[in-house]
Amino acid sequence: MVLCIKVQNRTIYCLLTLLLSITLYLVLVLPDIVIADESNSLYINSNDIYSEDRIKNKYAIGSDLKATKPIKTYEINLIPSSLVKSPRESSSAILVEKDSQTLWVYTSKNGEFIKALEIPCSTGEVDGPKMVEGDKKTPEGIYFLKEVYEDRFLTPIYGSRAFTTDYPNFLDKILGKTGSAIWIHGTNKRLKPMDSNGCVAMNSDDVVKLDPYVVLDETPVIIMDRLDYASVETTMAQRDDLLDFLSKWIESLNKGSYLEYLFHYESNYLPEVQWWAEWVDIRSRTAVSANPIKAKFDRVGIYKHKDYFVVLLNFQVSSGYRTISVGNRKLFIKSRNNVSSFYAYNLYKIIGDVFQSIENKKAEDKNNNYNDFIAAAAQLDRQYR
Repeated sequence: MVLCIKVQNRTIYCLLTLLLSITLYLVLVLPDIVIADESNSLYINSNDIYSEDRIKNKYAIGSDLKATKPIKTYEINLIPSSLVKSPRESSSAILVEKDSQTLWVYTSKNGEFIKALEIPCSTGEVDGPKMVEGDKKTPEGIYFLKEVYEDRFLTPIYGSRAFTTDYPNFLDKILGKTGSAIWIHGTNKRLKPMDSNGCVAMNSDDVVKLDPYVVLDETPVIIMDRLDYASVETTMAQRDDLLDFLSKWIESLNKGSYLEYLFHYESNYLPEVQWWAEWVDIRSRTAVSANPIKAKFDRVGIYKHKDYFVVLLNFQVSSGYRTISVGNRKLFIKSRNNVSSFYAYNLYKIIGDVFQSIENKKAEDKNNNYNDFIAAAAQLDRQYR
């Protein structure tokens, strides 16, 4: 009898121990296995769409994505962060990466930049951004193509084509950088990495491929040590903020006070504003007429390098049905990342305001770009007075 009771107690003890083990397994172990399986399947089932290794290999960038982090759609649509907005359909931008000695051409289609060309190139013998004349370094920044020379106008060393740039630009001059004649050109010798005096050299057969993508005074050349990439969503947000900033800038020119206009500029940069009184007189006199005179712009290209943007736009003066193009106005805009604001015009400040080109060559010869703007406004004022 006593033996039978002991056996029953042992059986109950074993059953209770087994039940407890199963419970602990279900509560503590199984969820971790399920999570691990789900996170693994996230990569297994999406190999054709995204993989961390593929992003690293393709773009040579790091990633802090974890296997358990949900993947957002826009994270797979990375584009060069320098390309924010194209001025018009089928316009192009040239990107040069010194680290890989590679030149790319991106062309806009349906509002997006699509890679059109990828070509090897050669930059300056000495690493780093150009600082002084003769340092054999290639500059880094945003530049624009100014002129093109065919082989019959070139010595053999420049190959079959040469495109000049506007180095040094406004920011380069502020920083005291010197030098000139930074070109994209061909060569009559074997192309080797980092083998130029500061220009961007290409095989002669390759440099002619740039012809259909170049519009002088409009096509940018963005040179950097290493390209970086951004999501489409990030780029679109920057584009919208900057367009909002530009709309408020032009509105202050057309309706605002002198101080409201200057609010869009960095405090330590004072643009040329000797024309302001004459402009206010013209806009005020025509404001109540059937044909008010106002400034406007179109063909806006926005490009980024580090923490500043270059905006190139076709600056115009209009009245009634007539519009006069003054020229390509170039704004250097700094992003104020340390400022918290819901208003785009407070997140950005203009640190440079120049003309890339102007229509009136006489005004250009006088080196008085802003008077060219007033001359166009005065012409329309006389026409409709």
